This record gives sequence, structure tokens and C-alpha cells, in this order.
Amino acid sequence: MLNDLNKVVKDINLFLKKYLKKQKYSGLLSAMNYGLFPGGKKIRSKILVDVGKIFNVKYSKLIIIGAAVECIHAYSLIHDDLPCMDNDFVRRGKPSTHVKFGEATAVLAGNSLLTLAFEILSNKKLNLKEKTKNILISKLSSYSGHTGIAGGQFLDLDFENQKVPLKKIVDMQLKKTGKLFAYCCSVPAIINNNDIKKINTFEKIGYDIGLLFQIADDLIDHRGDAKKAGKKTKKDKKFGKATLISLLGYKKTVIYSKKLRIKIQKKISKYGWRSKNLNETINYILNRNK
Repeated sequence: MLNDLNKVVKDINLFLKKYLKKQKYSGLLSAMNYGLFPGGKKIRSKILVDVGKIFNVKYSKLIIIGAAVECIHAYSLIHDDLPCMDNDFVRRGKPSTHVKFGEATAVLAGNSLLTLAFEILSNKKLNLKEKTKNILISKLSSYSGHTGIAGGQFLDLDFENQKVPLKKIVDMQLKKTGKLFAYCCSVPAIINNNDIKKINTFEKIGYDIGLLFQIADDLIDHRGDAKKAGKKTKKDKKFGKATLISLLGYKKTVIYSKKLRIKIQKKISKYGWRSKNLNETINYILNRNK
């Protein structure tokens, strides 16, 4: 599992470094590179590759799409860390982008990474039919905006210090985190044959995986070590964040997460040996400590 994950990390970082090197110089490139590298675990891209194995999609294509996904993820983290949002000073074991470069530069670097993702998807190096590219671009844009990541972050801030019901917490986390996982799970089905039923099936699996990832993240914040996590922990309680832990308590949230994992693994078990890597990644998501 870790060898496969490290390979995905290495290949995506290599692609992004080469891609950014070819960009025309701008004053924002340093901040963009800082927000991207060395990067996190790239679990979203690993999920993309895992599902790609089920649909027999070429690895090199998935790496390019994964690079676009990581640009979106990096943009969202840079903006989430801003003083006007979560006000986090540390990200991935180093000062947050706004701490290093200032708030204005961080905002613009995040914006630039957001748009860079769509530039990557439209690039000729991604050898796909134009119709398929358009679908991938359209879906990623809708999943990144007000009905996706940005909308989820808005709700995350809006729900602070409020008593929020389970359904609303789950909906917020599906937008904030689940959308990008849903995208990664649906992409191989789109590329393979664009079968609506299969796309919908894997999109739903992606939402569940995203929710599992967010719950695991919240559990790490609750019990975790800041040095291991690479960011400040125990901040959800401090800022009155609406999480399953704040609603159900720690023990019941752990039980909820384990049931969710079983639900996901049951859904993918029908794909037999082809789902082995995906199954391992799902176990890793829940058992990680950072």
C-alpha cells in the first residue's frame, strides 16, 4: 500500500514540477510552488489510480488528472488557512502560505492553482477525446465551486458554535471533502465508457470515502499529535466546529466510521481482485494518524 502511495506522490510531484517550470515567470510562482510541494499524502489521487485499475485506465492519464486534483486541493487548503477562515498558521509541518508570503499573495496563489487545474485538464498531453475532457472539466468546476468545496467551507464557517443536526453536518462534509473524492472515483468510469449507471455508482462510493476521510481527519484533530499531523490539532473544539464528534461524541463517531468503512468495502467487493488496492487505501484512510 505505502509503496503504491509513494509512487503516486512521486509521479504527480514530478509532473507538476515540470509543468510549473514551463510556466511563464510571475511573482506568484514561488507561493504556488510552496503551497503545492512537497504536498500531502495525495490520498485523492491514490483513490483515482485505485479506481482506474478497476476500469483499466492508463496510469499516465490518471497521473495528469491527479495533478489537476492536487492543484484544486492545494488551493482549498491555502484559502482555508487564511485568517478570515480557519486562521491556521501551520500546514503540512511548515508555516501556512499566508504566513510565509502574506495574505494577498496567498489568496492570489490559491486562485492561480485553481485555474491551473483546468489548464492541465485541457492540455494536449492528456490524450482523451475533447468530449471526455469537457465532461471532466465541467464536473471538476462544479465540484470546486459554490455547490462543492467552496460551498462546504462556507457551511463549515457558518455552522461554528451552533447545534447542527446530523444530516446538515454530513451534507456540509460531503461538499467540503466528499465532492473531490466523488470526482476521483467517477473519472475512470467516465474515461472507460461513460456509462451513467457506473459513473453514479462510483460517484456515490466516492462520497462515502470522502466522508470517511473527513471523519478520520476530525478524529485525528480530536486525539492527534500536532507534530505527527503536521498541523495544529484540537482546534475543532476550540472554534466550535460542527463535526460528528461534537454531535455524537468520540466513541460513537468511531463506531460510525467503522460502519461506514464496512459499507464502502461491501460495495466494492463485487469487483474482486481489481478492488484490492482500493480496499487497502480505504483501510489506510481510517487507520492513519496524520
